[in-house]
Amino acid sequence: MTDRHSGLERFAADLPPVTSFVSLGEGDTPLVELPRLTAELGLARLRAKLESLNPTGSYKDRIAAMSVSLALRDGMSGWIATSSGNAGMAMAAYGTRAGLPGCLCMVASAPAEKRLSILPYATELLLVEGVGRAATRAAERGLFDEVRAAAERHNLYLGITAHEFNPEGMRGADTIGYELAEQAPSMSHLYVPTGGGGLLVAIARGLRSRGSRTKVVACQPSGCAPIARYLAGEIDHPHVGACNSDISALQLPSPPDGRRAAESVRSTRGWAGAVPDTAILEAQRALASTEGVFAEPASACALAVLIDDVRRGRIGSHDDVVLVVTGAGWKDLNRFHGDAERLRTVAVRDVATNVDDWMSSRRASVSATLSEVR
Repeated sequence: MTDRHSGLERFAADLPPVTSFVSLGEGDTPLVELPRLTAELGLARLRAKLESLNPTGSYKDRIAAMSVSLALRDGMSGWIATSSGNAGMAMAAYGTRAGLPGCLCMVASAPAEKRLSILPYATELLLVEGVGRAATRAAERGLFDEVRAAAERHNLYLGITAHEFNPEGMRGADTIGYELAEQAPSMSHLYVPTGGGGLLVAIARGLRSRGSRTKVVACQPSGCAPIARYLAGEIDHPHVGACNSDISALQLPSPPDGRRAAESVRSTRGWAGAVPDTAILEAQRALASTEGVFAEPASACALAVLIDDVRRGRIGSHDDVVLVVTGAGWKDLNRFHGDAERLRTVAVRDVATNVDDWMSSRRASVSATLSEVR
């Protein structure tokens, strides 16, 4: 189902064996320079791995491609998964591609864009309350248990994107590490948005298999930072009582791969950082307005933690840093509704005047900046 030597199939020798790879063109995502942010932060180099350019807009496509290929290999009747959005869209797309029916249990509070994006596919969608914002460890574990039991009853592939539940499928994300080892051999630090921990574990494993010595940094919102707090010695286990963050995809108070992720961070001599939701949303705007990279808030957590690390002196002028942009900005547009309401509507006859006013304000802004430099 793929062009030979493209996507995951390029790394077939390092992945679980399958009869054939189900593909929509995932993988081989670009690594782009971020020159303005590099200068602003005083780094030797800063780049972004754009997983947002996968077919359904996130790195989850790699895991879905591997998982659905395994489901076909094993003769499963279909698939079932949990998701806050990205994994759901990926499993729906790849399941449909393979002709496998699927059932998705999705966080009810997920952004509308993520919920709506599931509807075109041949997938049963259940919106589940009690998980996501304000989720508790008990509710999270209860959902996982229910879905796992259903998978066993009906011969469905368990497509939860965590090593605890889907270790072979998660190997699809190892390919990010394989690609980074090729694209960025000089990389000193890799900043990874971290919710359940599975992505970080897979990337670190992929890098390690290629002999990379890159330090891996786990990035979490401070309102739901069990892995960061565990690594800092604040708690005895990578679990917290409840989630107090609004950053979709990073709202897991009891991350399935939390301990594995912490071990992966330690093995690379890396660390973890946690920042407020406000800092993450500011980083999202900065990434778009300075570099043209529109990432969802969860992705921007990596930049927010990097900015915090620069302020703390953990990262400096000799470091070559890469951010993993896990998902596209169009997946979560709610935060821009206020901006949209402030847009002006003008008549055709007023277009020229408004353009002239805009250019005048731009010139004034440039002049002010030059004066500050002088």
